[in-house]
Amino acid sequence: MRSPLGRKLFMKLENSLIGEKTIAFSIAQEILTTSVNIPTIPANTQKIMTIVRQPNDQIDIPLLVKLVESDPGLFTRILQLANSPFYTGVEKIVSLRAAITRIGLIEIASSVCLYFCQKMLPRFPDIKGFSYDDFWSYSFACAVANRRLGHPNLEMGVLPGELYMTGMLHGMGKLLLAIHFPNEFSHCLKKAQDFKCPLYQVEKDVFGTTDALVASNVLKTWHLPPSICEGVAFHQMPQLAPPEHLIIAGLTQFAYSIAGMSKLGCNGDGIDQDLASTYLGQLPNLKISKPDVQEKLVREILDSLGESNESITPVTKGDITQENGIKKSENIYSENNPGQTEPAKKGVFGWVKSLWTGN
Repeated sequence: MRSPLGRKLFMKLENSLIGEKTIAFSIAQEILTTSVNIPTIPANTQKIMTIVRQPNDQIDIPLLVKLVESDPGLFTRILQLANSPFYTGVEKIVSLRAAITRIGLIEIASSVCLYFCQKMLPRFPDIKGFSYDDFWSYSFACAVANRRLGHPNLEMGVLPGELYMTGMLHGMGKLLLAIHFPNEFSHCLKKAQDFKCPLYQVEKDVFGTTDALVASNVLKTWHLPPSICEGVAFHQMPQLAPPEHLIIAGLTQFAYSIAGMSKLGCNGDGIDQDLASTYLGQLPNLKISKPDVQEKLVREILDSLGESNESITPVTKGDITQENGIKKSENIYSENNPGQTEPAKKGVFGWVKSLWTGN
């Protein structure tokens, strides 16, 4: 229960949010009608995206195979991945069913999401401190981290597929602002760096709203689930999310912070947020708020992203780090949790990212 002062602060934030959402809607409409062509999602693509958001044991594999094979570009990319150095076997993979067997449904689903997100969104000219490649690298890192946070061990009750998509699309508003308002957005980037503060706080001063709220309005035109749209909208301020979407917004904020530790790409912020200060990191009854769990999660995620530098940003304040950074820990997906998937080979996500983003 909030104190009287806490209630007043929350009401003030809510009132401010109403104005920010109104401005975000106006900016989104201006962008969609004047400068950025965001195509509608074809029926087949919508079906594929719906399938890959499901838990693995509920995915209709024959239907997925049929739909993916109908998209030559996606089919070719998946075969490239299956025949990559990280997965290649004795025989060359030439069919999608064989690719699924070799790679696994998790990587197929991730690859599908990344392919369509890049296909549907336009390219923007590089801005000082924020390039197209940096944007997708960070989005990829956030998506991978977010999917990990959907593991049943953490008991958060959110589908990993929806978390992956939310993480991948969390920064879509930055891309749109960079295209439609390059000078203003460039000013926001510089100011965030100069004042060592989060980019979204500067955006409020310059635009009157945040990139995440703008993105959410555009994503609604794709008819994505409300959980994804609201998860994107409120990942910078989960405490203001609708109650039913608070967890997905909070997890995406958490994943965003871990992605910053990976040093992959750039998010435009002038300061990194540690996990202890995230919304979920401050809720004591959650597993995800416990320093030892955070430590294991960060290590596993950074390993999966190909992070090899031992001197990385500490996970939380306190004594869970050693002199050279986060201490080596056992995988959170251990033999104590039978039937759970072991993490991918170290470095594989870095390679996958380079294949699909063209880096």
